[in-house]
Amino acid sequence: MAAYTTGLTKTYAPSGEPALDNVNVAFRAGELCALMGPSGSGKSTLLACLAGHEPPSVGRVYVGRGDARPWLPQQVRQICRGEVGFALSHSRPFLDRTVEENLEWAAALAGTPAIVARARTDRIAALLGLLDELGTPVGVLPEDRRHLTMCAAALLPDPSVLLVDETESGGAMTADTFAMLRRCATELGTTVVAVTDAPAAAALADRVLFLAAGRVAGIVARPAEDVIHELREVFSGHGAQPRQARQEAPERREAPERREPSAPEQRSRPVKRVPGMRNPAEA
Repeated sequence: MAAYTTGLTKTYAPSGEPALDNVNVAFRAGELCALMGPSGSGKSTLLACLAGHEPPSVGRVYVGRGDARPWLPQQVRQICRGEVGFALSHSRPFLDRTVEENLEWAAALAGTPAIVARARTDRIAALLGLLDELGTPVGVLPEDRRHLTMCAAALLPDPSVLLVDETESGGAMTADTFAMLRRCATELGTTVVAVTDAPAAAALADRVLFLAAGRVAGIVARPAEDVIHELREVFSGHGAQPRQARQEAPERREAPERREPSAPEQRSRPVKRVPGMRNPAEA
């Protein structure tokens, strides 16, 4: 596994509802996983915890090439540079610099040798459709191309995991963008976890992880577009249901501290099943 969580819970206020509630998920090496769910379901919070930007309130996050491992607060910066690349909603390229200059800056920040960075720049730019725009100032590019520039910069140090969120302006990840991320996962062996609300985009993923009210509501393996449409219809009408169900759930227990857990078994509440949908424990 390239990354996984055990009992991950994130609460921002002592008396508030958790943004993530006992989430156990695992991401395989080299897979493209789409994150879907209504606004406020915990998608961005999950990415922030995987990136090391937000420490878990309860539970643990494991990330790493080969055997995933837990990180400590003092290790976050090093792991983010070496193991995790991210293009999150708050990520911003330098608009007055070219695409190539943005990639050079990312390589220098990560400590990537210049000769290695030059060898990877053309390959990554080609995979993301940016090869003809390397000399173009990012500020003149449309928003989706700016977002791809951040993905390219994140991939340059050769991370084991790439985390991609939608932009702050609400720009959805399109099928064209997902097709490029699909190539990166296949050809670079990078695990890609990306948020999208577009069914046609999610249909290109190896798996779709559905979140609702901070919990895993379902996982679809090898999704087809019609299944994704049905999933959206099922969960779009259940915005209030997960909160009510959570009150009836058994008390949450913190993961043991002295035992190194293996990749977790996924647990979630029963949800309405639709064609093609698998139980998270079967994923």
